[in-house]
Amino acid sequence: MRPSPLCRRGPRLLRKGPSVLSKKPKLPLWLVPFRFVPCAMEGNPSTLLERGEEMTDDRFAQREPAMDRRAFVAASTAAAVGLSLAGCAPSVEKMAETGDAPSEPQEQAGVWTTISCMQSCGGRCLNKALVEDGVILRQKTDDTHEDSQEFPQQRGCLRGRAIGEMAFGADRIKYPLKRKGWQPGGKDFHPELRGRDEWERISWDEAIRYVADETKRIYSTYGPRSVLVPSAFGSALHGYLGGYVGMWDTNSQGSARLGPSKLGLTDNAKRGQCNDRYDMATNAETIVLYGCNPAWSAMGSPTWHFLAAKERGAQFVFVGPTYNASASMLEARWVRTRPGTDTALLLAVAYEMVRQDEAGEGLIDWDFLHTYCIGFDEESPSRDGEHFLGYVRGDYDGVPKTPEWASEICGTPAEDITWFARELGCDKAVFIASSFAAYRCNGAEDLPQLMMTVGAMGGHFGKPGHACGVYYADSASDGPVNLILTGGSGEAEAAEALGVDGPDFGFEAPDDLIGSSELWRAVATGSYRFVGNPCGIDVVPGEERTIDIRMIENGNWSPMRSLLDTNQAVEALRGDRVEFVVNRSFVPRLDAQYADIILPLCSDLERDGGTLMGTGDGGREVVFCYSQVCEPVYESKSSDEIDNLILEAMGYDHRGLHPLSERQKTFNEIAGTTVADGSADNQVTLVSITQEDIDAWGVEGAPQEGLISWSEFREKGVYQIPRSSADDGYGYIAYEDFIADPQKNPRESESGKFEICCQWKADALNAMGHSEDTYKPYPTYHVPVEGFEQTFDDWGAKKKGDYPFQCYNPHYMRFANGVFGNTMMLASILEHPVFMNNEDATALGIEDGDTVLVSSRYGSVLRHASLSPLTMPGCVGLPNGAWAQFDENGVDAAGAVNSLTGSVCVGMGTAGYNTLNVKVEPYAGAALRADAAAQVVLAANE
Repeated sequence: MRPSPLCRRGPRLLRKGPSVLSKKPKLPLWLVPFRFVPCAMEGNPSTLLERGEEMTDDRFAQREPAMDRRAFVAASTAAAVGLSLAGCAPSVEKMAETGDAPSEPQEQAGVWTTISCMQSCGGRCLNKALVEDGVILRQKTDDTHEDSQEFPQQRGCLRGRAIGEMAFGADRIKYPLKRKGWQPGGKDFHPELRGRDEWERISWDEAIRYVADETKRIYSTYGPRSVLVPSAFGSALHGYLGGYVGMWDTNSQGSARLGPSKLGLTDNAKRGQCNDRYDMATNAETIVLYGCNPAWSAMGSPTWHFLAAKERGAQFVFVGPTYNASASMLEARWVRTRPGTDTALLLAVAYEMVRQDEAGEGLIDWDFLHTYCIGFDEESPSRDGEHFLGYVRGDYDGVPKTPEWASEICGTPAEDITWFARELGCDKAVFIASSFAAYRCNGAEDLPQLMMTVGAMGGHFGKPGHACGVYYADSASDGPVNLILTGGSGEAEAAEALGVDGPDFGFEAPDDLIGSSELWRAVATGSYRFVGNPCGIDVVPGEERTIDIRMIENGNWSPMRSLLDTNQAVEALRGDRVEFVVNRSFVPRLDAQYADIILPLCSDLERDGGTLMGTGDGGREVVFCYSQVCEPVYESKSSDEIDNLILEAMGYDHRGLHPLSERQKTFNEIAGTTVADGSADNQVTLVSITQEDIDAWGVEGAPQEGLISWSEFREKGVYQIPRSSADDGYGYIAYEDFIADPQKNPRESESGKFEICCQWKADALNAMGHSEDTYKPYPTYHVPVEGFEQTFDDWGAKKKGDYPFQCYNPHYMRFANGVFGNTMMLASILEHPVFMNNEDATALGIEDGDTVLVSSRYGSVLRHASLSPLTMPGCVGLPNGAWAQFDENGVDAAGAVNSLTGSVCVGMGTAGYNTLNVKVEPYAGAALRADAAAQVVLAANE
């Protein structure tokens, strides 16, 4: 067994001390992460390791082969700690203090190696590790060239600096584990003990045999409709075995995923809706950040590009419930709005644009509306004769969408709405850049269409400096064709050429797809509503179906943490329906804790390498090539190897699934990478490869000529296209061709235009049948479930109810969704608080740093309060990223977002993370410990 290459600690990037978030916010500190250069989990099935205590049990350490000096250096914090006993009750073990790091870095041998930025944040940057004998000594970021706007360094953030600890920390799952109370066969599996049971160590042979036998039994007995893969990424293994019940998920993109091409927008909501960074920084006069906060969610270069626009003279507007770090840095004017009320706000903005235009202000580009759009007014009404302008004026419901009407809902002062409408007029170059935050709300189905409509009213499409759409951090302004395209693995083609068929269990492959917002309820109750796949255009009329899930394969993902309603997930897994749960992971995510068999997975740092695209516009301009740090540690294996072992144990030929080695696939990706040469349309081979390179790597391939040698690409770990201007041949203006010639370059909508009235949208939403509301072809306001209005018992009398606050879930510097939920380096730097308005807190007797109980209709969490006037009254922000840690009363001490959400499935079935009613109250129990005080591990009780 190879031990873990734990990071040797070098100089600390930030000194230890109280978290900045335990004090009153100071804006300069909030700005640290942009261009930054330098957690707890459920305790029941695992061991919580507290700092400052000694680990006394060394039984497992005595069985390990001796570790050499290099593999054990600087591991005193955790080497034995991670091997502790783990029982059904939360046990607490001591973690030795590491002491202070030396004040000056010491010269050390080693090789700087580009490592995988294996996280799901809004960035993807260059991270390098100094590696000696498979041990990470320290990390750094991009220093391959001088830094400039034309050729920006792809700098990593504090999360990237923690990759080594996240991959090789004390919480690493080291060997296969079996839950003691579970037995195969579907009879004696004791689901009620999931998350509470003890673990026993088993060999790989035993683990594979359990998984293979149970998989074969369940497929043979119940068929593939009994196997659930709760991941939007699916499972190649279970597809090969005959299919499975899948999941569709609006995920980060929310309602923006519903048929954007049917509205006339780019087909992929993440890509190509806005112009590239050069145009934004050079030509935009007013830049609207609609819910964007790249300083926290997309550390790296994106915020720097916005800063370049500010320094050039662009004015910024920020829209959202909290005046965030990015808005502060850019000195943006704040248009405050409550979570989930954006549709009301923008309807009033449209009303004001019309009113002011009629008053002679000249805000609306009528030629644009009548040339490139349908459905705005009587010139192109919907099939029932109605149109957007009539709705805004109140012709159909008697309610004009005035600023005063909207202000009561969204909390935006009426005068701010009037001002904002003026700023969006056609007399200036306006760049409307939205994140997906507002789309991750119940009742937001019409918001993408409405955002498009407001942008079209000002003519802000297809011209330099004008843009309107999603400017999402990790793919902001990507054009339809990237400047760099990575190659394919070649696996599908190789499998087809072999012609090896998968097994036949006598069942048809299911077409079942369960929406993520009702997934755990479906598992628990055995029924769900089938609507096709609304994340696109494959919508079918809603149909109630029964479902009988007997096996769940989580893969290396965490649906229990990531999807709505963690409490329902626990109930589903402890019910008597699911006979077998298998998990692959290298850290003890919540799903691993509730599994029956855990298969230890190796991390990307232990694989042969691969390619990754860059962050923001870097997705167009940059490609990274990461390399292997060490061989798989402990007993971990790659996912491909695990697939192959399972298939072989089942008696099937794995070559039908994985005909190529992982190294061959990596080679194919690199060899097939192309780069734009002079223009985006002219792609040439990037990497030169010799026969010696091919022989040295032990793969098949042919020599080729490119722009950079194989050895240089792998050594530098990055290739980047230098830019010079917005018109250097690599620029991108969204929808430019359509605006230049709409007849020759129509959009993919039915009309070929931007559809302010879209019959497909209305028909699709009404056919799904998730809601009693009727949807119109044009954008309309729908009262959101768990929205502002539902914080009242009596809306008319404005009498607040039991859950008077609105809770939303911002992305946060410490987390990349859930990737770093158990990484102590980050937990020691940044606490995970709940943000709330200081006046709200004072009224409740809450002081900054107090432990508070946040409760919803579905669950409760504990957090420390961080108070500020920069959060709107009535709103609280609970960052996304923590892993639930329930106490004996079901209260989550880690503060995970989905411990508060419920299985709310309305409209298109959007996962409405940012529409949630809660109450906040001082906690009468013991004060909550610091997040860095304990770390969770999984190990055998033997």
